[in-house]
Amino acid sequence: MSALYPRLFEPVAVGPVALRNRIVSSGHATRLADGQVASERFRAYHRARAAGGAGLIITEASFVTRETSYSHSQLVNVDDSIVPSLTQLTNEIHEEGAAVFGQLLHLGLEQSHSIDGLRVAAGGPSAGRAERYHSAGRALSIAEIEGIVKAFGDGAERLARSGFDGVEIAASHGYLVAQFLSPDINQRTDGYGGSFEHRLRFLREAIAEVRTRIGPALALGVRISGDEMTTDGVDAALALRVCEAIGSDGLVDYFNVPVGSSREVAGAVHIVSPMSTPMSISTPMTRRIKAVVTQPVIAVGRINQPAQAEQVLADGDADLCGMTRAMICDPAMANKAAADAPEEIRGCIACNQACIDRFHRGHGISCIQHPETGRELTYGVRVKARTPRNVMVVGGGPGGMKAAAVAAERGHRVTLYEQDRQLGGQVLLAEQLPRRSEFGGIVPNLEREMQRAGVTIQTGTAVDRALIEATQPDVLILATGATVLHSIGEVASAHTADAW
Repeated sequence: MSALYPRLFEPVAVGPVALRNRIVSSGHATRLADGQVASERFRAYHRARAAGGAGLIITEASFVTRETSYSHSQLVNVDDSIVPSLTQLTNEIHEEGAAVFGQLLHLGLEQSHSIDGLRVAAGGPSAGRAERYHSAGRALSIAEIEGIVKAFGDGAERLARSGFDGVEIAASHGYLVAQFLSPDINQRTDGYGGSFEHRLRFLREAIAEVRTRIGPALALGVRISGDEMTTDGVDAALALRVCEAIGSDGLVDYFNVPVGSSREVAGAVHIVSPMSTPMSISTPMTRRIKAVVTQPVIAVGRINQPAQAEQVLADGDADLCGMTRAMICDPAMANKAAADAPEEIRGCIACNQACIDRFHRGHGISCIQHPETGRELTYGVRVKARTPRNVMVVGGGPGGMKAAAVAAERGHRVTLYEQDRQLGGQVLLAEQLPRRSEFGGIVPNLEREMQRAGVTIQTGTAVDRALIEATQPDVLILATGATVLHSIGEVASAHTADAW
């Protein structure tokens, strides 16, 4: 038990599932599911977070119909071809002592294109458009709705057979279930639209179907945005009402509460909230939801440090904390916190440059501070150098610091030189921008990495030919910073300035 974070490392039961602590890696797309199954890269990524001490791993959404899939790098749960890889995944996560839940999703009107890149007339509760993707959709028939409900059950049954401890229905972020809930989007006049009870019917049927198929031995949860922060989606009042109604039905074991929506740009920014947004962004909603449900509630969004998560729990705002990007940045965050060593944690700065940005560019997840993320099979193990060398690193920006730390971890004798008195390079400029001060967190993170690895650090020292000849390094790494990509030349105007 941690002395610093007693609540965070207190075991908790989520329905029939006992968790070793309250740290959750919540469902998030990784672009690592090669061939729409849990590839070796996918499994290594999640195993690293389980080995790092997380209590619960919730894997990314698996699509319950083939029509809603749009990428070969995401899970598609429509037949038994996915079961062998998922079984390997759950076995590996269980070996590390964590529990694992699987998420089920249908995009509805938010499907931007088909898997071959073509536009599609996506199906939703009503015909409508998606502002963010500039796409239009059609209304699902009753038969199609019934088929999707069954597909949720089929997908859940495959998760159960694959060894998952629980199933999560994604009713968040403006996707199909949320579209049925919204009185603005759902314009149906049959039993699935109109009144609150009718709009809730689709979610209730999906929950009932899943619970029937997985039985009482697995946990069942619902992920719902506490506020989609859009003009036509699920607002805080509606989310509260939905959770109260579903909680009273007694079929679900927990609620997972993010914020934001995929439907509009204004809401989409909060799906992976950047550093310009508040910390613990979902807790105003989780606090209200906890007051009307008896099931555990998970808060997610900008919970980056164990002290912050401990405070969320101490305040009674949630029962568990999703710390997903914290573990993208430092997979061993939970173990370090459990050892009461917060100074060892590489803190996420919510820059979003290699996690969500790489996703949108079609690449696998990673982190600018921890490039091993998503590349565990390639860079996850530091191979000790057979012949240690004397390495001189010139430049104390993030590139030089990371190179120095990695070389020293591999057993080389490394000295880093920085001509200024302060390490950080251009990060020291970036952190001065409005609402970007967290960027400066890179500097102490990397400095601690170097110190732990045994790097000798020489600040206030310019490197010239004489110093290089006097030092005689075996390897010289020049990390003296970036240059301007495009120059506008000399412009004599008070209205013109370059980034520097």
